[in-house]
Amino acid sequence: MPHPPAAEVDLRRVRRRAFWGAFTVLWVLAATWALASPLLSGPDENAHVVKAAAVARGELGGRSSADNPGSGLVDVPDFYRATMTYPICFAFKPEATPDCVTPLPEGDAAQVEVESTTWMVRNNPVYYAVVGLPTLLPPGEAVLYLMRIVSAALCAAVLAWGFREVAGLARGSLPLLGLTAALTPMVVYLTSTVNPSALEISAALTLWVSLLALVRDPDPDRLRSRAAGIAVVAVLLANSRGTSPFYVGLIALTVAAIGPWSGVVQVLRDRRSWPWLGATVVGTVASLAWTASAGTLEAGGAEHPELGFLSTALRTLTDTGDFLVVSIGRFGWLDTSMPVLAVVVLCALVGALPVLAFALAQGGTGSPFPWSSWWPSPSPSSCTRGRHARSGTSGPRATRSRSPSACSRWRASSPGTPAGPSPKRPVAGCCARSCRGSPSVSLVGFVTNLRRYAVGASGSWRDLLGGAWAPPVSAGLLLAVQVLALAAGTVLAMRGWSGTDAEPDALAAPRPAADAAS
Repeated sequence: MPHPPAAEVDLRRVRRRAFWGAFTVLWVLAATWALASPLLSGPDENAHVVKAAAVARGELGGRSSADNPGSGLVDVPDFYRATMTYPICFAFKPEATPDCVTPLPEGDAAQVEVESTTWMVRNNPVYYAVVGLPTLLPPGEAVLYLMRIVSAALCAAVLAWGFREVAGLARGSLPLLGLTAALTPMVVYLTSTVNPSALEISAALTLWVSLLALVRDPDPDRLRSRAAGIAVVAVLLANSRGTSPFYVGLIALTVAAIGPWSGVVQVLRDRRSWPWLGATVVGTVASLAWTASAGTLEAGGAEHPELGFLSTALRTLTDTGDFLVVSIGRFGWLDTSMPVLAVVVLCALVGALPVLAFALAQGGTGSPFPWSSWWPSPSPSSCTRGRHARSGTSGPRATRSRSPSACSRWRASSPGTPAGPSPKRPVAGCCARSCRGSPSVSLVGFVTNLRRYAVGASGSWRDLLGGAWAPPVSAGLLLAVQVLALAAGTVLAMRGWSGTDAEPDALAAPRPAADAAS
């Protein structure tokens, strides 16, 4: 049996390292967030925990209230019923520390089956079936932390697949930068809590880059494995929340629209992609069927008309500016915001990428549509809180195709035009600033969240490591691990964008067959 070419073996090794490197860094980052945040301090985390405990015991839908379809009753151990009131004393109160909580039940009393309310009773059960597995262990606070760790691992694996796809591209540095820039502090924070929005955001981001890589960097030899990965990610996305099928369709249509259309047709005509396309359709239809039958989008019912679909949609559109800030960093029960300066810095770093994409694409193609050679993303908002709108806006901020660079095409189409300087230097400067600046902002978000719970939102920074509340693991150790993980992620990202791209003109010439197999 012939051995694969050396170039193909090297690319496999690169993709494998990209996946495991990204998974390790992202999981460690989320795990430290999970331990540094008090139990049930995530948005609606108590209701999600109760839902997960019920699903793990086979109760997928619960018994919904007639006057409030979004809320209902499930049968769970008393330990999980008590979580519904656990965060009341500090949720929505930025100056209150979690040392005020009433201890959760322990021992035999914690395991007695009782009725519990949850306003997530009609949510799709797929995410909860995974994160609810630890609830089958004897109840205790360690189980709640374990649920967070499991959720973080699931989201890290989904995101790591996106990094794997980017690592296989011939021109992968800018796609890598765009993918990294999309991981705002809020995204990492949500992956550290029990919340299906974390899976929705992670899967949406990976679906963006995977589909774009599939049609812009075609490789028939890898079509089956790539299509299988896309199908798994798409089904996870479609079944994460009630509005998620909308994002699956939006992402697919956008990728088809920005093309190239030849790449889309090539994938659709290849029979090896059909079973996985069918699996995606079946998974999405199953999600729609659950949403319709369970009434997931019926919101608050007759008793709460202000939570209806149309009224919530209107409020979503009018509050888009606030949702954009939330998508960068507003932690806890949306009561802890990052410093304004940190938000501005991150906006500047991320905003530079589409500006750079537009400038180079305009100069290279003469077309008013920069997505002919770059991969931008639209910015829809979902009909709910700002953290949910991340799914539509979490596409890579500035990512590039395998085709010859914009500047090289411009020079080739303009006889007599001097070659001029390569755009690699300004691009490299932008990449370096983003790679170094984004982790710093993420660290600011971490310590801001830690301070809020240790000493209150306006407490002294000097008491950060010794306040009224302390995490189960030394706060100093968690901070050190966070710094090391961010540093490791920065090194991996810097190596990725600086070591994979050839000079722009190199892509204008035909590539060897061995190099084309990515």
